[in-house]
Amino acid sequence: MAAARGVSPELMVAALTVRDSLGRLNDLIHAAGIVLALPHLLEDGEEIAVRPSLAAGNDPSRPFDLETDRRVAEFKLARWRGADAMRKRQTFKDLVMLAADRTGRRAELFVVGPEPGRFLRTSRSTAAWALDRTPHARRVFEESFGSLDVSVAQFTERHAGHVQITDLCDVLPSEVVAALVR
Repeated sequence: MAAARGVSPELMVAALTVRDSLGRLNDLIHAAGIVLALPHLLEDGEEIAVRPSLAAGNDPSRPFDLETDRRVAEFKLARWRGADAMRKRQTFKDLVMLAADRTGRRAELFVVGPEPGRFLRTSRSTAAWALDRTPHARRVFEESFGSLDVSVAQFTERHAGHVQITDLCDVLPSEVVAALVR
């Protein structure tokens, strides 16, 4: 269905190329990344329960990018290049929201490259710092996990250990991966 509608690896490579040259096309990149990853992620018989949130940033009516009968997932398709404070904050916020989900479905965070996972596993920055720009996520954190005076790494180990963090480079078509990591 995606191919019939023109969503292809070539489309995503073109969007990544244009973003680097002409500006931000985050919604197209986000949507194409999810659509291209889905055939490699969905298990036999797994059904999408809610229309995926394909634009960058969630629709308030859909708390996660992907909800199936078996999983909830967030996709972070940004490349980390050094000055990544906002990316770090957004990735941690998504991890918190996934960890706080109580539906019993598997929680997954899809990222690009090793840097996001390394940040989540090793950062000594506090949850207070990481969530200082997202009041809703701060409230969820405090209600679900307590004090914000815990490091990102401690939270990831203690409270988000059940959230699977997957590098999309292991999932997406090779030509997309080549464009993502260059």
